[in-house]
Amino acid sequence: MQILAFSKLLAHSLAIVSLSTFFVGLTGCQHADSSGETAKPESPAAPPREVVVTEVRNEVWPLTIRVQGSLLGDETAVIGARVAGRVENVVVDLGSVVKKGDLLVELDRREFATRVQQAQSQLQQACAAINLSPDEDETKVRREQAAPVVLEQALVDEARAALSRAQSLPSRQAISASEIERLTAQLKTAEARYRSALNSVGEQIALIGVRRAELQLAKQQWEDAQIVAPFDGVIEQRRVAPGEYVQVGQAVATLVRIDKLRFTAGVPESKAALVRAKRDDTDPEQTVRIYVPGDSQPEEATISRVSPMVAQSSRAVWIEADVPNPSRRWQAGMFAEAEIVVDPYATALTVPASAITEFAGIEKVWVVRKGQAEEKQVRTGRRDGDRVEILPYAEIAEPLTSGDLIVIDSRQGHAGSVIAVRDPSVSGQHAAVPAQSAE
Repeated sequence: MQILAFSKLLAHSLAIVSLSTFFVGLTGCQHADSSGETAKPESPAAPPREVVVTEVRNEVWPLTIRVQGSLLGDETAVIGARVAGRVENVVVDLGSVVKKGDLLVELDRREFATRVQQAQSQLQQACAAINLSPDEDETKVRREQAAPVVLEQALVDEARAALSRAQSLPSRQAISASEIERLTAQLKTAEARYRSALNSVGEQIALIGVRRAELQLAKQQWEDAQIVAPFDGVIEQRRVAPGEYVQVGQAVATLVRIDKLRFTAGVPESKAALVRAKRDDTDPEQTVRIYVPGDSQPEEATISRVSPMVAQSSRAVWIEADVPNPSRRWQAGMFAEAEIVVDPYATALTVPASAITEFAGIEKVWVVRKGQAEEKQVRTGRRDGDRVEILPYAEIAEPLTSGDLIVIDSRQGHAGSVIAVRDPSVSGQHAAVPAQSAE
């Protein structure tokens, strides 16, 4: 029994030793490195990927100042009554388009017509005193030829002749001394009345002038009873109604001229020195591109006026530009934005907007140099459609320069080897760019 148990134990041990030898042989077939770890098979290197690139360009990009402002009416007038009276008719209302001279409000003119007739009668009375018609010019009348003066001149001549005859008698005894004194007194009286007649005619001529002025004033008041538009425009507000009595100067309507508008805005004090208005033919104009909400295309104008003072409340200098509005498509008071072109020949370093990627507030582009792509941080400025301005950034080592190649679509960018392909919209071909061309 002991011999049988020992035989079974020996057979079991031999089986375990054989199995261990099999696994050891199997493990020995694998290669081990110097560290004792199993070496993995090497994978082939990934081929470079193609990326579409374009050059960083130094392009003409005018220097502008962006401002916000309003489109105001070129002229705004509160039309007042020049004479007092009762409103008989109101011709216009809110939004009415009027031309210069069109009737706005009419007052009751019957009283004014009566005043005109009275002034005409007084003028005729004054003219009749010196035998003059109202149509004749009294300033051309010679006082010596007026009828009252001619009559007094005749009496002077008669008195002078009588005195002369008395003094020429051969004998002093033919006429007494008292008679000579009487004739002398008559001559002096006639001369005094002559001078008085001259003065009376002068006063009458002056009175005729007064009567003419009164007549003109009465006619003017009769005309002013019809209140008309002083310029072409649109009624902003109607202020009176028929039957209302208005005083001199009382407002009857507000008129706004909008066939030409004034864009007015404040330019920050720090940039005010760059803005100027044209002073003479040698001074260049500064263009203003005005953007009105609802209009896709801007309206171009030029700066017409610049305030000589800085507004203390806003620290801005107010500017104005005349904007044509013949079809009245814009209303006065509308909000508008504008770009003032202060340097039309300024240049800027630009890249496509699609080439910029942003993460956590940091903007970057993919630069391709010597067949290798790498990310480079940039600082952007203005944007115009697909164009983005690259600003100088002192904190960036080796900043972008004109001629550098960048990946157009930032989503294609990746670090490592790439094959740069020219943008077909720029170069017109898909030829691969040598790595040295970006240097």
